[in-house]
Amino acid sequence: MIDVFLALILTVATSQLPPREPIKSLSVQGRYVAINDRPTFLVGQMSYEFARGRTTEDIGKILDVMMVPSGMNLVMGDLGVIYWGAWNNMVNVRKGREELFCPPRYPWKRIGQGQTTWGGPRFDLDQFDPAYFDLLRGRLKLIGERGIVPVVGIFSEHAIDHPLHWRGHPFHPQNNINDLGLPERDAIPEYFENKLALKYQEAYVRKLLETIKDTHFILHPFGETKRAPTSYFNYWLRLFEEHERKTGRKMLVCISGASEVLDRLANDPAVDLIDVYCYHTVYDGRQVNVPDGDKGIRRTIAEAWEKYRKPVGKLYFNYGYPYADPTSPWADSKTGTQGGGPRTAARDALWTVHNSGGFGIYFKMA
Repeated sequence: MIDVFLALILTVATSQLPPREPIKSLSVQGRYVAINDRPTFLVGQMSYEFARGRTTEDIGKILDVMMVPSGMNLVMGDLGVIYWGAWNNMVNVRKGREELFCPPRYPWKRIGQGQTTWGGPRFDLDQFDPAYFDLLRGRLKLIGERGIVPVVGIFSEHAIDHPLHWRGHPFHPQNNINDLGLPERDAIPEYFENKLALKYQEAYVRKLLETIKDTHFILHPFGETKRAPTSYFNYWLRLFEEHERKTGRKMLVCISGASEVLDRLANDPAVDLIDVYCYHTVYDGRQVNVPDGDKGIRRTIAEAWEKYRKPVGKLYFNYGYPYADPTSPWADSKTGTQGGGPRTAARDALWTVHNSGGFGIYFKMA
């Protein structure tokens, strides 16, 4: 299946890419991200959690064998995001839905008494783990040296809106010794309002940005946001601007969220790119993973561009590649592709986004 995916991507993506050289600059030119001052259509395909449980050497092999030869120049791989899926992973292993329990590294030291919900010592949020930040910086440099743009995250609303996810978050009351005063079941709206929680969030953001200030990346800080208040976003956008003034180096900040969230934030001067991954709230399914229709890619990209006048991309498709749905216009389960869909689906998706004026696309690999 992987060979088929790569062959589909190759024919489209390679003609759009600059020569493979280390990334020295990222900027915006028109509807596109410019790599080393050359407007470039971004395309990538990898599991969102591809770095979890792998060594840096493993990641280098993935880049060299699977991504560089097929012309990919974008990677999203749980880089920088405060991870929340350890409890979920453990539950899925117990139910036979996943094979391995593989908790990731975390930014804080695990030296507190008691155990987290998924086992092991609790976190002390007052003590960062230097090894985490050294590893992250090294991975970003490794990716950038291959001409691939890494996407760095910070928060995920998905992490705090459901007990299954929230129980795996380091800020959950069972998982740290710092008594933040957050609830047991989920953390909305408390995560956005609790002063102690905000204090620890800010400490992490500042440490993260300081660590990676000499690397090149797209900052995708908020994930699939739907319910956070405008004041919460503004707090971080001003912090990003402060960091840029301090370092003298511009970051590319990409905002993702439901349309009503983007309507509030997209015109902020700190925002450079628009991700329409969950523009219609429903982020996966036939109505959004087809080219045409009221919620199709063409109309969505055109609408977002007209409203915001900033580059528009779709950085994440939830399952498989776009249109891999048995009810999609291209569906053909006989091809053996995930969920149905013809062998040209990935190629067609790339051209659809590119010809609609989108700056990039990203696929999740099974």
